[in-house]
Amino acid sequence: MSTLQLQRQNYRAVGKDGQRFLLHVPTTAMYELDKAADSVLGLLEETGTISEQDVRSRFDGIFSPDEVCGTLADFVDLGILSGERKDFKNAPREIKHSPISTLVLTLTTGCNLGCTYCYREDLTTPSKATVMEEATARHAIDLLLKESIGHERVNVVFFGGEATTRFASIRALVPYAEEESEKLGKKVDFSLTTNASLLTDEMIAFFHDHRFGISVSMDGDEEIHDRYRITIGGKGTHKLVSKNVRRLLAGCTSRPVGARVTLSGGNTDVARIYRHLYDELGFAEVGFAPATASNDSPLGLDGNEMRTVINAMKVLGQEYTEAAKRGVRHGFSNMNQLMQDLFSGTRKTVPCGAGIGLLAVSVEGKLALCHRFTGTDFPSFGDVNAGIAQKELSAFLTEAQTMHPACQKCSARSICAGGCYHESYVRHGDVMSPTFSHCDFIREWLDFGIECYGEIMRANPAFFTPNNKAQQPLGDQQ
Repeated sequence: MSTLQLQRQNYRAVGKDGQRFLLHVPTTAMYELDKAADSVLGLLEETGTISEQDVRSRFDGIFSPDEVCGTLADFVDLGILSGERKDFKNAPREIKHSPISTLVLTLTTGCNLGCTYCYREDLTTPSKATVMEEATARHAIDLLLKESIGHERVNVVFFGGEATTRFASIRALVPYAEEESEKLGKKVDFSLTTNASLLTDEMIAFFHDHRFGISVSMDGDEEIHDRYRITIGGKGTHKLVSKNVRRLLAGCTSRPVGARVTLSGGNTDVARIYRHLYDELGFAEVGFAPATASNDSPLGLDGNEMRTVINAMKVLGQEYTEAAKRGVRHGFSNMNQLMQDLFSGTRKTVPCGAGIGLLAVSVEGKLALCHRFTGTDFPSFGDVNAGIAQKELSAFLTEAQTMHPACQKCSARSICAGGCYHESYVRHGDVMSPTFSHCDFIREWLDFGIECYGEIMRANPAFFTPNNKAQQPLGDQQ
C-alpha cells in the first residue's frame, strides 16, 4: 500500500465517545462510523497520511485485515483518502430553461408598520404606496401556469409591504388562480407573509377556506417586539398582533401557522422569544434569521451578539433533539430544516431556489430574482407580459454555480453554497460575493447538526422516515 493522504476538505466527522457520524461534503451523504472506521479516521487525523506500516503497527490484533482494508477502500472511494489532493469541483451546468413552481406577488410597496430593520428599499406608507394592478397580477398567474412545466402543483405567494392592505385583490385573485389551474389539471397553493396587525375575521375565514400557508413576522414578547416592530407613528404593536394571532391560530387551522423572527442588534434572547411564540401564543413553528444589514450598520448582529445567538440556538437545538428521540415534534424550524437537509442529502450548487423554481413580481410586473430584489436596482429578468428573460436568467444561474475558491474548501459548501444573494448584495454590492461574516456560524451550526442527527438516528431512526409528520415541513402536512 502506497502512502495515502487525508483529504480534510471532503468530510466532516462529528460525535463523541467513539460514536461519530461522517458528512461526505461533496454529496452531503451521512455515514455512521463503526469502530474500525472511527479508529482508522482517528489515526489519519493524527498523522495526515497513512501507510501499510502505520496500519500494521496500530491495528494488528485489534481489527481484522478485512475490516481495515474495507474502511480504507471506502475512504478512497469517497475521496477522503487519496495519493494526491482530491477535489470535487462542480462544473457549472448551463440552465437554458428552468420551470418555475412558485411566484411571489408584491401586491404593494405600502406597509402600516415602520420596523426599524426593514430591508425593502421601496417601502412606503399605505397612502403613498404603489400597488399591483389586478391585470398585472392575473398576467403573473398566467405566466406561472405557463412556465410550470412538469409541476403538478404551483404556489402563489402574496407579499408586500403588508399584503393584507390589499386583501380585496387577494380575494379576487385566489379564485382566478384556482380556476385557471384547474383548467390545466394543476393544483395551486397559496402563501402569505403578514405582520398580523390588520387581520379580520373575514380574512381569517378566507385564508382557512383556501388553505393558505401563513407566516407571521413577530419578534417576541411585548418588550422585545415593541422595540422593533412599531407603527409608522412609533407605537408598539404587540398587544394588537398577539390578539390577532390568537384569533388566527384558532380560526385558520387548514394548515399550520408559523412565526418568523428577525434578530437585529440588541435582540438575541432566542429562548425567551421561542417560549413566548411557541409555548404561550401557540405557533406551530418558529424560525430565526439575522437582520439584513450592511457591514457598518448598527441594525445587524455584532460578533458578540452572534456568539450569544449561536449558543442559544444550540440549547434550543438540543431540546429539539431530545424531543425527536422520543418521536415528538418540536417547533424550532431552523433545526427542522437542518435535519431535513442532512437526511435527504441536500446538495446545493446555488444558495437557494431564487431563479430556479421561484421568481418574484414587482408591483409594476417586472420579474425579480426573489421578493427581496423587487424595488431594488438589481436587474430584472423579464416581465409578466413579455415573459421570462431566459437568456439573462440562464447566464446568471450559470455564473452563480461557479463557487468561490474559499467556498470550495468549506465543509458547509453543499449546505450553504455561498449564502443569500440579497445579503451579499446589501453587504458587498455583489450578489456573487459569499457572506463571509456568517461562515464560522454556518460551519459551527452544521457540526452541531451532524452530532444531533447522529443522536436521533441512534435513538429513533424512524423519526426521519418520509411518512413521519413530526419531521415534515409545515407546508407538507395535511
